Amino acid sequence: MNITNPYAQAQWANSSSDHASAPSLFGALPFPSSPLRPSIHLFHFTNLNPDILNCTVVGPKSIPYFRVSNNNPSPNFTLFQNREGRSIAIVEWIGSAGPVVEVRDIIHKQFVATWLQLTSDRKHRLMKARDRTFVWVPQDERVGLYTYGTTTPELYARLSRTEGGVTLEITSTAIQEGLIECCVVAAVLMQSGRLIE
Repeated sequence: MNITNPYAQAQWANSSSDHASAPSLFGALPFPSSPLRPSIHLFHFTNLNPDILNCTVVGPKSIPYFRVSNNNPSPNFTLFQNREGRSIAIVEWIGSAGPVVEVRDIIHKQFVATWLQLTSDRKHRLMKARDRTFVWVPQDERVGLYTYGTTTPELYARLSRTEGGVTLEITSTAIQEGLIECCVVAAVLMQSGRLIE
């Protein structure tokens, strides 16, 4: 057995002229056709009664993930609850300065216009969450959430109106980074039809 030549152990010839006939390891491996992308999870805002301020947010496998209810616990409030019934966010619609939002353990109580701030050209909305800034960008019939201030913006979520409701596509990266609650609240605010400035 030739220990210095690993090809000889497989009974391939050792001569330099025979290297061309040796099988290629690289030819046996699949060649990636496109870069890997994070998986997408779909959430549907359903049972709009009469609008998105009263709805159920259904996630993968048709499991209800969130419940949105207006005028609960009292008039002029929209309450967001997770599937265990725990309050995760609230929007207060009273006050001349505009509505106020709070997302438990993520967004401290502040004006919606501050949290979902319009850019100076009034074409995009910045969103701060988890010590990062993101940007909601309108694209045809959708609104995409991207990383902000990076050379290559990364898509985190996409919001679109569908027949019978609203759909939020959110990447596994965004979910792992704890942004799902913020995306759901932002979607409701942007699709509410109410002034949020």
